[in-house]
Amino acid sequence: MRHKPQPYQSNLIMSALNKIDDREQRNIFECYYFKREGIVSIAKSRGLTERVVGQLLIRAVQVFIEQYDDGHLLLMFKDSELENEETE
Repeated sequence: MRHKPQPYQSNLIMSALNKIDDREQRNIFECYYFKREGIVSIAKSRGLTERVVGQLLIRAVQVFIEQYDDGHLLLMFKDSELENEETE
């Protein structure tokens, strides 16, 4: 998403984004992925530590992955983990 010129045009992206209930998490997600701001920049502009911004971003990403395309993105991650376990 960070490299998509206009991620707001995707219905799948917007639907998953709107499912991030926590406003601060959603705003940080948008700043990081859509506006391409770095974690340091987001932290400074909001008066937060980089660690807090990172934690909020991780939570937002978890919700986004669970909601994107009715969970298909999450299934891809789980399938990949299973394949990795089988090869070990």
